[in-house]
Amino acid sequence: NGKKGGAYCAGVVPGVGPFQLLNFDGTKQDVATLAHESGHGCHDILAYQQGYLQYHPPLTLAETASIFGEMIVFRDLLAQSSSKEEELTLLMSKIDDVVNSVVRQCSFDRFEELVHSARERGELSVDEIDGFWMTALREYYGKEGDAGGDSPFDSYDDTSHLWSYVPHFHHVPFYVYSYAFADLVVGTLYNNFLTNKEGFEGRLLDLLSAGGTKDFADALAPFGLDPTSPTFWIDALNAHLGELVKEAEKIAKELGYVE
Repeated sequence: NGKKGGAYCAGVVPGVGPFQLLNFDGTKQDVATLAHESGHGCHDILAYQQGYLQYHPPLTLAETASIFGEMIVFRDLLAQSSSKEEELTLLMSKIDDVVNSVVRQCSFDRFEELVHSARERGELSVDEIDGFWMTALREYYGKEGDAGGDSPFDSYDDTSHLWSYVPHFHHVPFYVYSYAFADLVVGTLYNNFLTNKEGFEGRLLDLLSAGGTKDFADALAPFGLDPTSPTFWIDALNAHLGELVKEAEKIAKELGYVE
């Protein structure tokens, strides 16, 4: 009814807010979106104690509470599934979300890197920006399927202008990588929760309450996680996306969809 699409949570300042702006039609995606924005709201409320200048978390942690909220709701919906088919549908949707958050957002970040680096040398035409978009797209997704490549897209026709619809590029440059960052971190944290539940809630609340007063490595140290380790991100992918794929493959075999 004329409402703007999308969703947003505004922390504003300590003592004012947070405010959530979103549409809700009762779908599972709407429930996940509500969980995401509510995670931001909880993060804001917990971190307000740090004051006006330091309550906002660093970009590396800005999406942690929101995506953790999504994960909790996803696991709850999965547990309530009435059939194996519904369970597999939820898992495949979640896998798509993770790929979207990690691969797609990293390609967005690569696009921004190309554009801003070139902009240092002078103004850019729309055609040049389109070219950077297509470069990033092919770097992350590969050659088009119709051209014999392994991209999930059959064709890249009419995609060169898609960069113009992403509001983050205009309002919060280089924010997009925080989605990829947080999705992998949350996957690792959730796995940490499953294997080390004792005291986990307190550690998570401490992380969120710190706002912008702790850097990424210090914030994760209480969980026994070391993001400076060369294997950290590989382990994160295996713990998060890898486990989801294993669950989906297991159910697909049980249903006879694959051998």
